[in-house]
Amino acid sequence: MIQASRAWARRVAPYPVRVAVARLRHLPARLLQWPATARRRDPELDAPFVLARRVSPLVRTVAAGAPAWPSAEEAANVRAAAARVDGLVIAPHQVMSFLWTVGWPARWRGFRPGLELHDARPTLAIGGGTCKVSNLVYQLALAGGMRVIERHRHALDLFPDRDRTAPFALGATVAYNHADLRFANPLAAPVTLRLTVRDGELVGELRTARDPGWRVEVVEHDHRFVREPDGWWRENRIRRRIVRVDGTLLCDQEIAHNRARVMYDPALVLPAPTEATCSAA
Repeated sequence: MIQASRAWARRVAPYPVRVAVARLRHLPARLLQWPATARRRDPELDAPFVLARRVSPLVRTVAAGAPAWPSAEEAANVRAAAARVDGLVIAPHQVMSFLWTVGWPARWRGFRPGLELHDARPTLAIGGGTCKVSNLVYQLALAGGMRVIERHRHALDLFPDRDRTAPFALGATVAYNHADLRFANPLAAPVTLRLTVRDGELVGELRTARDPGWRVEVVEHDHRFVREPDGWWRENRIRRRIVRVDGTLLCDQEIAHNRARVMYDPALVLPAPTEATCSAA
């Protein structure tokens, strides 16, 4: 009965109303998280060892003949969000919260209208496009050995791969203030996030004072496209291995099972003989 009522409310209530309700519902929990959340910023912190580094083109062509993404407005949102993350210091056992760090995406804070998905439909919203920053921060957290506490995957696969350097769905969607990206620092020393935009690229690093003595490998397994009665879906599994420099395995775990509806023709990227199918039964 409760599930049926919620489904009815989702169909009837306008999207802005549902967002406002979700924000109110999550506000008490977010306020309780505040004391353990990293807030200190120190871009000059002495942290010479690079735990993880990722580079992402600020603007890329997602398909032949398609407009570049993100737009100029969304690129401005990427710069605004990256500037608020840059220099964040996360002490041992402290938590990085993307939403608390970046804050409310308002016009007066430098954010512009950009593309977002509301009910699986593209629309313009203030701050649209900042997921490019949350995607990169999530990748840094995984590759840097951080303990991911909260992450929400993208529900749609919008574009075919083009010059992609990370596995499918290795990202994190955020929505103020009810969908956050949070990770904790398990090291005995502080780590710092460095994010800059230069030469048309978003460059991110997770740094610390000294080599922790291990290396991280993030790998994709069981990637496939699946044709179901309601259309095409794409899925994979992501595992993370943490190995000491002497070869001793510290950790080998599955950290994500991603599944997203495909919004393009998989034939663009998938040869017909390898198409995965499943029946409606």
